[in-house]
Amino acid sequence: MQRPTTTRAVASAAALLILVAGCGGKDDDKGSDAPKDGGEATATPVPPPVASFDPPKGLTPVAAYGVPIESGKSEDRTLSAGMVGQTALVAGQYGLTGRHIAGQREPWTVLSTEKPDTISTVEHSDVIPVKLDGKDVAVIAYSQTDKGNGTQKAKGQVVIQWLDAADGKKIAEVTTDVSAKFGPGATTADFTAQAYDAATGQVVFGLLAQNPTTRKSTPFTVFADPKTQQANLTAEITPAAVLNGTVVGAKGTNEEGAHDGTIVVFDGVSGKISKQIPTKMDYLRPAVSGGKHAYLNGSSYVPNSKSMKYTYDSGLYAVDIATGAMVGQIKSTLGTEKTYGYTCLSDQATAVVCSTGENLGTEEIIGIDDTTGKKVWGYNKNSASRVVPVVTGAFHGVAYGTAQEQPVMLDAKTGADIPQPSSGVSTTPSASGTPTETPSDDGNVTPPTGTPSQDVGSMFGSDLSQFDPKLGTPSPTAITEYGATYLQNDKADNYDIDKILIAMKPIA
Repeated sequence: MQRPTTTRAVASAAALLILVAGCGGKDDDKGSDAPKDGGEATATPVPPPVASFDPPKGLTPVAAYGVPIESGKSEDRTLSAGMVGQTALVAGQYGLTGRHIAGQREPWTVLSTEKPDTISTVEHSDVIPVKLDGKDVAVIAYSQTDKGNGTQKAKGQVVIQWLDAADGKKIAEVTTDVSAKFGPGATTADFTAQAYDAATGQVVFGLLAQNPTTRKSTPFTVFADPKTQQANLTAEITPAAVLNGTVVGAKGTNEEGAHDGTIVVFDGVSGKISKQIPTKMDYLRPAVSGGKHAYLNGSSYVPNSKSMKYTYDSGLYAVDIATGAMVGQIKSTLGTEKTYGYTCLSDQATAVVCSTGENLGTEEIIGIDDTTGKKVWGYNKNSASRVVPVVTGAFHGVAYGTAQEQPVMLDAKTGADIPQPSSGVSTTPSASGTPTETPSDDGNVTPPTGTPSQDVGSMFGSDLSQFDPKLGTPSPTAITEYGATYLQNDKADNYDIDKILIAMKPIA
């Protein structure tokens, strides 16, 4: 059974995890608007509508939540931010916490396991946004180890949860035993890929299974459906996309000189392969799902006995998910003297933006029309007039990122710059989200003011003074029409906080 809610808050420098009964909704008796003395009923105040822009072309920080270090164990490298509907989220090995972007509901937390003494969570996926029966739903998966009981060996399992983004209530949950597929005692670790079908809520995850006897590490795909609450494991394939139960993935040994990289189309429920497309690449790995097309990075060394110069064949493959038809290969404009792998983001509509180089960009950027699977724009670091940005997020026609230590936005369909809205004053927000004074020399933002009961910047554990643009350029990683989120580094002298979850509201 799910623990109904847990409220997660930060009080001054100390971090506390507070378990709260109830889901933030009203109890039928205690929350009734009817007076007990038979007098006139008092109308329940209706919260103001939440600002929305689809897509947001201007965002400003409105709240900052410290993510506590749990039980002395830092999750600095594993935490991730999400945004589903009106809910800002942060995921860790402990579980998933959701907070309303305007502070109109109590926060909630759903733990990754309610049996921490016997089940340990090894890793978690990023948060996935889907729609089920008209509800905004957050999906998250956990790689876990069941330590076993009595004579039972330890085993690996994957747990997938579909949660109502508004209150954290479980809509569906699937637990699948890895040892049943890969032998007694088999465990699983890192997530290597993930994709989803927003309309059906079906998800696929790529992981590695490790058999303690053979010491063999095997890639596999987990397909799961919230309607049937069933999951299936398919070995030797890493998923790139899923649509109406059809999965596109990659298989191969991923070794120098192997030339066995193959694109595979198969049924998620049965694992039955319907199509295989050899690429002859040494390395073949998923990049992203655009919704209509799957995109995979391929690369291979090209030997040349007549030259001492090393050359490589690399590029991005696009495959129609429904038909399995190969659209083609998109190659880098930077040459063949090294391999170029693209990091791609879908805008959850019709565009995909990809970039190459370290730190999610800086060498080349391209835009793809997902309706055709073909490149429509792009430029690289040799451009005389433009800097290649680091792309952090994308949503409904806009790519969000940073360039020259400033937040930037691009039209995902054309690559054109989108002007940043200007308020005429510094963009450092106060607790109410409105512009205020610039940070002092030590990088601290002017402490927030306002009434806690009315100001999301100081409600439910938020302390907007923790927002500091010097600790990371404000650029969202998860976006909806109601706002956005990203994780900011914490100050080096705070040993209680891992990261700061920054919630941003749309202003244009």
